[in-house]
Amino acid sequence: MLAISLLLPQTLSAQAEHVEITHPVYQFLNRMQLRGAAADYSRAMLPLERKRVTEFVREIGESGVALSDAERSLLVRYEDEFVAEDEGTQDAYSVFQSPAADFPAEIFSKNEKYLYRWRSEDGAHRFNMEFLGSLEYRTLSDDDGASNVTLASIGGRFRGTMGGVVGFGLMATNGMASGDRALALNDASLRRNFNFADLDKDFFDFAEAYVTASWDWGAVSLGREKRLVGNGISNQLLLSTNTQPFDAIGFSAQAGGVRFLFLHGFLLSEKQWIEQSHPYFDSKYVAMHRVEADIASAVRLGVYEAVVYSQREVDPAYLNPINFYKSAEHAGGDRDNPMLGFDLATLFIPGSQLYGSWLIDDVDFARWGDSWWGNKFIWQGGLLNSSLIPNTDLTLEYTRIEPYVYSHRLAGNQYTHNGDALGLELPPNSDEMYLGLRHWLNADLWAQLEVHRRRHGRNEVDDEGNVVVNHGGDIYESLLYERDSDIAPFLDGPRDESTILSLTVRWEPVRNIILRGLLRWRDLVSETDGDRQDTYLSLLLSLEI
Repeated sequence: MLAISLLLPQTLSAQAEHVEITHPVYQFLNRMQLRGAAADYSRAMLPLERKRVTEFVREIGESGVALSDAERSLLVRYEDEFVAEDEGTQDAYSVFQSPAADFPAEIFSKNEKYLYRWRSEDGAHRFNMEFLGSLEYRTLSDDDGASNVTLASIGGRFRGTMGGVVGFGLMATNGMASGDRALALNDASLRRNFNFADLDKDFFDFAEAYVTASWDWGAVSLGREKRLVGNGISNQLLLSTNTQPFDAIGFSAQAGGVRFLFLHGFLLSEKQWIEQSHPYFDSKYVAMHRVEADIASAVRLGVYEAVVYSQREVDPAYLNPINFYKSAEHAGGDRDNPMLGFDLATLFIPGSQLYGSWLIDDVDFARWGDSWWGNKFIWQGGLLNSSLIPNTDLTLEYTRIEPYVYSHRLAGNQYTHNGDALGLELPPNSDEMYLGLRHWLNADLWAQLEVHRRRHGRNEVDDEGNVVVNHGGDIYESLLYERDSDIAPFLDGPRDESTILSLTVRWEPVRNIILRGLLRWRDLVSETDGDRQDTYLSLLLSLEI
């Protein structure tokens, strides 16, 4: 990576490291884009380099857009966290570099906190190290009673830049669970954690790490980290919050209003056990690229492709960042799982954005309109507004995933990683109406109310779980002509309908010490499992010092 960076044109801009996708600054940038203060910001390909986030924060401060008190407090917070750090003017507390007597008072100060930090005089070299700790209590109440589990974790995160060009980051945590394991396993990240779920241990561990070489107009990267690709709000079509981190090589570029991303990732296929103790995974990969362009400052057009392939070595055709994957897949013997998509977003409506996506998993236009199983699409459209309610972002979004989407006739080529879909959390043959309200009181306190209304057509199975009638409702079940009809009407099959209401409150009473509460109520009406309701509560204390 370093050798590559030395061959590329570059200027010293520092802050080459990434800003993790869970950072709340992205919500602030979403809002500021709608307010006209960060016009070039795009949520469709995250994470961003820290220098890009810093540029946007600077742009907002210089935009002249009238901000509310809450928005101004957010800007001041992020100017200190990003701009002041870049300029070397940040008044921060470092545990390992300050007198021991300062420890109690400074931990509860309003300053940014680190375990250790270093910056060269010219700012081209820098290193930051933080302690990560969390304690969370979860409880679920339903008709069968109540269950609860407590999760605790500690770890650290370090990040930095060398020579203004090479960025790096590592986040690693270890944790333990005490209480109801079944409740803990409702969490996808714990359900896919090998130590906790497969080896039945009480502890779990997570790690993400990357290295990147960055220059003015682009970057190359290698590593494992959470990524988002797609312009949806509640969920993304290509890479979503549902996706576990995976190793990938990446390339990104930007010139004016044109942005490009390429990823080639190394996935975990469906696990097999050898001699009941050794896990085995067939080779499995995903390649994707996305380009978007701002057209006449009025419309943002995105075009993207992805392909999953497995059970062979890395295919050079999919290492080409600008290749047309659908044609490459045909030339390679029609054995992989490619998909193509388009999205649009308006940029000219003050305070609002209309957006939509169309993903084509497979298509035969001659069969359009007759519910043929091979026409596999996802439709997503929504409205994002920042002006209707003061200091509040409102989202209204509809997503429809047709039968058999993400599935494939060849085992191993499903659009999955480690047992979960890379894209939408929704299974095929489903739709969702989503309403979201996020309100900021100030930089330290915000609340979010969300409503999900979901419908799903299930496959029909016998008492042993074998598919009897396939309605295209399972990502791991493709059509078998000797068993299934090739006509698959949307939402056909036994119906599940659910309504989910959730309220999240995040409060940061002291800088880098965060309290978060989540209350969720769910009502499920199922023709197969019967009707039920449950209430879930999560209380989380986290430290990032």
